Amino acid sequence: MKAEKQEGNLRPVLKLDVFVLSQLGSLPGFPNLIAAYRTPYYKFAVMQLVGLDLNRLRRAMPGKRFTLTTALKICQQTLKRIEALHELGWLCRDIKAPNFAIGLGDKDGVVYMLDFGFARRYRDKHGNHLPPRTDAPLLGTIHYASLASHMNQEQCRRDDLESWLYMSVELCSGPLPWSKLDPMKHHKIICDWKQFIRVHGRESFFSNCPEELDHILSIIDSISYTDRPHYEMIAYQLQKAMDRLNLDPKAPMDWQRDYHVKEKAEFVGDLGQSDAASILMQEAKKQEDAQHRLLDAMRGDEERDVKTAREPPSPERNSFVRMMTSSDDTKTIEY
Repeated sequence: MKAEKQEGNLRPVLKLDVFVLSQLGSLPGFPNLIAAYRTPYYKFAVMQLVGLDLNRLRRAMPGKRFTLTTALKICQQTLKRIEALHELGWLCRDIKAPNFAIGLGDKDGVVYMLDFGFARRYRDKHGNHLPPRTDAPLLGTIHYASLASHMNQEQCRRDDLESWLYMSVELCSGPLPWSKLDPMKHHKIICDWKQFIRVHGRESFFSNCPEELDHILSIIDSISYTDRPHYEMIAYQLQKAMDRLNLDPKAPMDWQRDYHVKEKAEFVGDLGQSDAASILMQEAKKQEDAQHRLLDAMRGDEERDVKTAREPPSPERNSFVRMMTSSDDTKTIEY
C-alpha cells in the first residue's frame, strides 16, 4: 500500500502513479492495482504485493553484481516492460534498479516494473508525438539520467532506454563509475562522465559487460526525438549475447539458486549498504542461535522433569508416613 498526504507535498506523485497503473491493467510484469481511495487528509493506493527490488538484490551479491546469465535475463524482461509502457503512450523518466522488483513465491523469477510518479505522456489523444518543451526540468534519478535530461531537454523514449542501459551495465559489472558522486553537488561531473564513456572511456566502461551492450548504446544514441526505438534490435543483441556466451535461458536467477541472496538483501538499506547488511545478518544470526539454545535448554529441562515424574519410587521412599486428617481426629498410618 502507498499513502500520500493531501496537502504539503512539493510534488504529489500518487495520483499519477495510480492513473498509469490503471491504464496498464493486467499486463504481465506490472503489479495489479487493487484499490485507490482518499480521505480528507490522505490518499491511498493498494496494489499487488511484490518482493525485493533489483538494487537490493544486486547489492547482496558478491562484487555487487549479478552473474551474466541473471543480468541478461533481467535486461530482457525490463526491456519488455519499458516497451509496453511506451506503447501505451507513456514515458517513465525514472528508470533504475530500485524501480523494478521480483515477484513472490513461484513468481520470483518475474521482474515487475514499479513507481510511475514521474511518468509523462509523449503522445496526444490522436496519437501524435508531443513537441518538446524549450526548457524541461532535470527529473528522475541523476545517476541514471540521460544526457538530454542533464541538459534540460525534453525527454523521449530514447532517454528511458539510455537510463535502462546504465542500469544494465550496473547489473552486469557492478556500481557505475560515478555512483559515489553526490548527485546534488556533482550532477555536472556525472554528465561529463556519461559523455566520456562514449569516447575515450568506452572500452573501460563496458570492460566487464558483454560486447553487445556497447552496440546497444550505439543503437540508443542513434534514436531521434520522435523515433520509435528499435526494441527488436536491442532484444536481438541481448539474445545474441546469451547465445554467444552459451548461457542457459532456463537457468534459475541468482536469488533462486542461493537463498542467502534474498536473506542478505532484506538487510540492505535503501542506499545499498551491503557491508552493514552483512554485520546485521551476523547479529541476527547470533540472536537466532541464542534463542535456539535457550529453547533447547528449556526443552531439556522439561524432558528431565517428565522423566523424573515417570520413574518408579526409590527404596528410600517405600516407607513413609502420611498424615490423614479427618473431621474427628488425626490418624497416622504407616506403610
